[in-house]
Amino acid sequence: SAPAAVWPGPQPATSCHPHDMAKLLGKSKSGRQKTTLKYNVAKRVREHRRRVRKEAKKAGGAKKRTKKDPGIPNSWPFKAQLLESIEKQKKQKEDELAKKRKEQRDKAKEDQKQQALERAREIEERETLRKEKRAKALAEREKEAKKAGKQGDGEMEDDDEDDSDSGEEGEEEEDEDMEGDEEEEGEESEEEEAEDKAKAKA
Repeated sequence: SAPAAVWPGPQPATSCHPHDMAKLLGKSKSGRQKTTLKYNVAKRVREHRRRVRKEAKKAGGAKKRTKKDPGIPNSWPFKAQLLESIEKQKKQKEDELAKKRKEQRDKAKEDQKQQALERAREIEERETLRKEKRAKALAEREKEAKKAGKQGDGEMEDDDEDDSDSGEEGEEEEDEDMEGDEEEEGEESEEEEAEDKAKAKA
């Protein structure tokens, strides 16, 4: 018959060295990463946080609580005098601010007045220049018209002289023709008288 199985007893504990554990669990992935990836991640995180802050400001979210002024304690010596001096300083600051604002307003009004005056001067200068240009153009046109009129008068006078010369020549020719006709008539009358005398003798 086969011998009965006997329990060997408690086994010795295995060593818990990390090297041995790594062997048992397998090779773990290294936590090292590229510097480019690292900086890119940091940049994205910064941009995300900045965007979140900007949106919170736009939405008017929770603001930082300003610490309340505790004021002057009652046990402080000369408290009333200190409060009076503080009030005087506040009034002085307010008066200075009001004075500065008034000066700024007066200065702005003066600047506006000066600008308006400068614009008016520029407009007047432009108008004067336009008027001068128009006057010059009109004078030039009048001169040209006068020149053209003089030339036309000269041409008319030349035409009149030509017409008078031609008329005189025509009259002289007519006079010459009349004289020639008279001479021819005188010669014809003389010939007729000579013929009549010859007939009478015959």
